[in-house]
Parts: sequence; C-alpha cells; structure tokens
Amino acid sequence: MRAIDEGRSLEALEERSGEDLWQRVFDAIEDPIFIQNASGVILRANRAAGALLGLSAEALVGRFCYEVVHGTASFIEGCPFVRSWASRRRESYTLFMHDRWYRVTIDPLLDAKQDVAGAIHIITDVSEIKRIDELRSHLAAILETSEEAIVGTALDGRIVSMNASAQRLFGFDSAGAQGRPVTDTVPDERKDEWNAAISRVIGGDAGKRFESEIVVGGERLEISVGISRVLDERGVVGGISFMIHDLSAQRRAERALVAYVTEASLRMKVPLGAVSEEVDRVTALLAGGAITPLEAVAILKVQKTHLDQIARNLADLDRAVANSDGEIPEAYRRFFAGE
Repeated sequence: MRAIDEGRSLEALEERSGEDLWQRVFDAIEDPIFIQNASGVILRANRAAGALLGLSAEALVGRFCYEVVHGTASFIEGCPFVRSWASRRRESYTLFMHDRWYRVTIDPLLDAKQDVAGAIHIITDVSEIKRIDELRSHLAAILETSEEAIVGTALDGRIVSMNASAQRLFGFDSAGAQGRPVTDTVPDERKDEWNAAISRVIGGDAGKRFESEIVVGGERLEISVGISRVLDERGVVGGISFMIHDLSAQRRAERALVAYVTEASLRMKVPLGAVSEEVDRVTALLAGGAITPLEAVAILKVQKTHLDQIARNLADLDRAVANSDGEIPEAYRRFFAGE
C-alpha cells in the first residue's frame, strides 16, 4: 500500500520516474505519436513513432511530418493536418503503409486566438479492425442475399434488423419492422412456445429449432424457426437471431402426395385383391382337374381386362395430380404426367 500511496500525486510520480514524465507517458503508448508545429515540423515523438518510421524518437525531431511518414517534399493531397487548419477540429484518414493499414488522426492545437499552432499526430494500426470489418461486410452480404429469412432482435425480442428474405416473408420492410416484437405475427396460442424458446437460448442454450406458424396477410404460414444468441466482442449476449424457413409449400406438397398415395391405394386395394383371389381359385381348379386349360385361359383373360382397367384408373389419377393446382414437387409432377 505504501508504494501505491507514494504515486498518488503527479509530483510524487515525477519524482519516482527520475526523468521526463511526459516522455515516459509518450513512450508507454503503443500508438505512434508525435507533436508538430504549425509548419508540420516534429517537436516531440514517442518510441513507437520511431519504431514505425525506422528512426529513433530523437531523430524524428526537426523533420517534417510528410517527409518521414509519406516520403514527400510537401503535404500530400487531402492531408488531415492541412484540413484541420480550416476545420479547427480532429481530422483523419486511412493509410496503407508497410503492408499494414493505419488510421492517421490529427488533433489541432489552437492558440488563444483559435488559430492552429500545431497538432498532435496519432497513427493507429487498424489492420485487424479492417480485416474484421471486411469479414463482417462479406458475411452481411451473404446474410442479405440468403434465401432464409433472418431477423435480428434485441434481448427483449424487438426487431432491430432483417434481411430481404425476411422482408418478403413478413410483408414489411426493415424500417417498418424496427421496434416490433418478433412474435407480432405469431398466433396467440403459439406465443408461449416462442417466448419459452427465447428464454432458454438467452439462458445458455446454444440454439433452439422448432416448427411453428405465423400469420401474414391473413394467411397462416407453417415455418421452421432457428433461434441463436448473438454475442458481442466481449462474449456477452447482446441480441438474438432468428432464421426462419417457410415450410408452407413443402407441407402442402406433402399433403398432396399423401392424398395421392391414399387415393391410389384405395383404387388398387379392392380390385387387385379380387384379381388375386380369382387367380388363386383358377390355379386350384386347374390343378385339381376341375377345369380345362382353355377354360382357365378364358377366366384369366377376364382378370387381365380387370388389371388393364386398374392401370387406366391409375393413369387418370396421375394426370389429375399432374394437372392439379396442388403444390407438388416438379419432378413428381413430370413423373405423373409420364414425361
């Protein structure tokens, strides 16, 4: 505690440092920094500035800023320091140098008349930030063009963003969705299911997927919903994402195909059973000598006629399905049409 107490005043800290405190402060900062006068001549620089520019901090003093940073004989076009002469406020730009991206920031030093007397020149390595921003932009483009409807909400479930597919699904744009509960279009009897799933995800579940329904334009749509947490850079839950897939067409197709299979089964079961029984009976009679082969052939021809009629009935059903308004897969429709 005594060591901490000794540093409580600036004077004590200066005394303990044994040298120029402000230079030590400069050198403790990892961003390259130097102070320059109104002409751009460097008056003071930190160790990081020297390391970046390939000179010692002392060797930078007395050099023009544009000379050591850009290797030019005058201020570059659009120089933030020159812009600060007019704006009297912070100016900055991004610079690619030594295979890295840097953010160069100028904070003008104003005299009593509010004229620029010099500036603090800060160079910050933003390569990693730029890489992350580019990655995020790429991911954002993927999400925006995804066929899946993707909705982002705050922790209270209120919409903050949605992609184009979500706008098409819900029938309103991002601006119109802002602040609306994500359960706004969920039928009342399904809201508890959604709220429970959201609570579980926020509480620690990695993710939750379930099937549900929404009502859009008076039409009830069957959907699949995936809910996940959105973590910020601290790893703390900052929001929720919803990935929604419209199952309505798929479910209608499934019901249409089930109806077809059921109808086909009904059309075949009884007549095929009768034909099978008749063939068994004829076989037994022929084996026992009760009928002649010619009589057996005559009976089987009748059954063949029955089988042909069953085939025609199924062909009629196939055509009816192929030409119906039912949303069956196109491959099945072509099959039923005999293509």
